[in-house]
Amino acid sequence: MSINEQSIVCHLSDLLSKSHSPYSKVQVAAAVAYQIDGETRLAYGVNVENVSYGLTVCAERSAISAAIVDGMTSISALYVLSNQAQAISPCGACRQVVTEFMQDPAAPVLCINHSQDQRWESSIGKLLPNRFDL
Repeated sequence: MSINEQSIVCHLSDLLSKSHSPYSKVQVAAAVAYQIDGETRLAYGVNVENVSYGLTVCAERSAISAAIVDGMTSISALYVLSNQAQAISPCGACRQVVTEFMQDPAAPVLCINHSQDQRWESSIGKLLPNRFDL
């Protein structure tokens, strides 16, 4: 499968309604791209809040978990879409978890707002410089 950014963003937009965010009302959907046996695959996730905020699972980590179940060992790209007016960035915890699986510090991280009129692209190397990894 080739990565079609627009279809990924459309699917993320559809997934926002599956977010469990009754406390913050911030809905987030994320996708990770990865390869298995030369085939590019995508895994998706949404944020799942908990009344005890420390137990909340971010969309990025949810997508990574789904990819791990599929056999993923390395992420090549991360996409994040929220229901917010401004594009939001992965939190610090997610940046560290992404680092675990995104070995290329230049791999793209694309963040997009709900109306898809604001976006910014970065990389895990820029989002988490001097990152802690093996």
